[in-house]
Parts: sequence; C-alpha cells; structure tokens
Amino acid sequence: MKSFYTKAFWAILTFTLVVRVFRLGIPPAYVFDEVYHVVTVRAHAENNPAGYEWWHEPPEKGTAYDWLHPPLAKLIQAGSVKLLGDNSFAWRFPSALFGTLAVAAVFTLAQALFKNPKLSLLAAAFFSLDGLALTMSRITMNDIFVTTFMLLALTFFYRALKGRTLKHLYLTGIFTGLALATKHSALAIYPIFAVFLLPQLKVLITNPKKLLITVYSLLIIPVVIYFLSYLQFFAQGHSLIDFYHLHQQIYWYQTGLSATHDYQTAALTWPLLARPVWFYVDYAKDTIANIYNLGNPAVFWGGLVAVIYALYRHQRSTIYLLVSYFLLWLPWSFSPRILFLHHYLPALSLLTIIIAWALIDFQKTSPQRGRLLIIYYTTIVVALFLFFYPINTAVHLPKNLVKYWFWLPTWK
Repeated sequence: MKSFYTKAFWAILTFTLVVRVFRLGIPPAYVFDEVYHVVTVRAHAENNPAGYEWWHEPPEKGTAYDWLHPPLAKLIQAGSVKLLGDNSFAWRFPSALFGTLAVAAVFTLAQALFKNPKLSLLAAAFFSLDGLALTMSRITMNDIFVTTFMLLALTFFYRALKGRTLKHLYLTGIFTGLALATKHSALAIYPIFAVFLLPQLKVLITNPKKLLITVYSLLIIPVVIYFLSYLQFFAQGHSLIDFYHLHQQIYWYQTGLSATHDYQTAALTWPLLARPVWFYVDYAKDTIANIYNLGNPAVFWGGLVAVIYALYRHQRSTIYLLVSYFLLWLPWSFSPRILFLHHYLPALSLLTIIIAWALIDFQKTSPQRGRLLIIYYTTIVVALFLFFYPINTAVHLPKNLVKYWFWLPTWK
C-alpha cells in the first residue's frame, strides 16, 4: 500500500509539472504584473541597481521596476534568466517549479496534520487541479513562491507544537524568513504562531532556554534571512541608510496607494470566485486566446461546503488548519491597498486540505456514500480543470464558443 501511495504522489507531481511547463513560453509578451517583475528580474540578472531604486524612469513603455517586494523570488527568476536566457520560458520556469513544490508542500502539511496518505494525496491533487494555482505557477510573479514557503513554515511549526525536536522550530524560522524575503504579506503567518503559542506562554516564561530558542527561531532567524536576501543590494554599494529609505518608500506606497483596477476584489468575495482577473488576451481572425486567472469552481465552491462542514464537525486535528486558513484570508479585508483574487492563494492551498479532510471524515461516518462522494467530486474537479485549462493558459478557442467558459456576468 505504501508503494501505491508513493507512486500516486510522484504521479501527481509529474502531472503538476507537465501542465505548468507545457507551452510555458506562450505568450512571449509580458502578462499582467510581468510588466513590473520581468524588467526587475532582468535588472537583477544584469546586476543593475535600478531594480532596487524607486526613482528611475520605466525601462520600457508600460513597465516599471518592482522595488516594492523583497527580492528573493526575483533573484531566483534572475538565476533562471542567466541559465536559460532572457526569454518568456526562462522568466516563468521557476514559478512552474515552485508551483509543483507547492503541491508537494500541501501533501506534506496534510500528512503532518492527519497522517493519512489518502487524504494528503487528495489535498495535493485538488491544489494541483485548481486553475488559480495553475495560472500563478505560469507567470513571473512571487505569489506561488511565498505560498510554498508559508506551507512549509506551517508544517514545521505544527511539528514543533507537537513536541518534536528543536530542528522543527529552526526550520519554521528558516521557511518563515524565506517567505518574508519573497513577499511582505508573509507577515500574516505571525498571528497563527501567536494563537498557538499563547496557551504555552506560561511554560515559555518559566523556561528561559525554551523562550530564547522560540524567539531566536521565529524572530531572529527570519529577520536575518530577510536581511540577507538584500545582499546584492548592499554589494551594489547601497548603505543601511538606503535600506531604511527603501523600506520607507515601500511603507508609503503600500499605505498610500489609491489606485483602482477593473478586476480588483474585496477579500470577503474570494471564496465565491466572484471576480477572477483577466491577465492576457490575443485576438485572431476566428479565435481568441485568454489567460484568465480563474480558479476551479469545484474547488472554490466545494471548499465553502467543506469549511462549513469542518466548523460543524471540528476536531482537535482540524483546529490548526481552520485557524490558519481564516488568518491567511480574513485579515486581507483590512488591507489599505487594492486586492486581487491571487492574494487568496496561500489560504486556498489550506482550503484544499480542508476539502480532503471533509471528504475522508464523511466517508468514515458513511462509508458507501462517502466513497461515492469522493469519486464524484474528484471527477468533477478533474473535468472542470480540463474544461477551463484553455482560458487559464492562452489556448485559442473559437470566438463564437468562448462565451461558454464565462459562467457568471462578473467573470467577463
């Protein structure tokens, strides 16, 4: 049986990588926020300081340097450009790899929580088959990177809570630092840490060694890693004062931005899949190709049912999962800047585990109906993934038929 689960795990990862890499270089033009990320990746690959400096004019019309986010993902993407050349495949290839690693990380977290390989495989499969996860794994942005690192941080933190070795606490700090070095939104992981450390506060206070290790792991290690991610910045001659001024600009921009966008959405609407984001369009004579950052409706809407079920049937093993899910989603409601559906990605990765748990739990209470539900639901998830794959990946469709992919008025 273990051999079957191992083969199934690698089959899921192979499928995940293939669908993310297939036609990855299409389109060769910038897609959505690649107008910011690609020019910055190029600057980092060329060791051009402009990638970190906010006062430069756009390097190309319609673009701008992305100094707003920490550099780790862009440095990884710059390494791809150095190895594979300055082309659209090279820009996006690291995202495809991390999109595959994110699926493995979902499996790893599910296993840490429930030690049920069937459940973990279902969760990994559902995340692999979601269109939002697919699209964000095929674009030069940083969201799939931060999602992967946060999943791994949550995995090792849970293991540390369960009394495993100190190594798990150190690994929590390392992956938290990598997440922060990728995107500042990774700070959302700290309320999760706080919720589960609070009951242990008395023990920590009375055990100075354990308290120091916890502070070192969750605060010092991430800060050091974040700082180290800017080594190129300092190697280019920037000073600590420049580092401070950069973060001052980041803060002013994030808190003062008043821009609007046709596809912006309120965080509370994300689970409804009410307003996906149109990334790209290519018109031909009789066909049209879109990259529409649309999630799998079966995963999103099925997830709503699964969350309600999990809240009703909550058990000790699901509390960590539910708290993490809500704290990676709901605080976005207080963000001062415009938001898009892809900001839901870290929470969505946890939602797939909730769905898998709900299916397995229901099967325990009703074996025959539960087994059929798993088969029917998984079939629907697969079918909808295949159905929406063309508009997630810029496959040309007949113009007179494309309307059948846009089910809701708000999807247009």
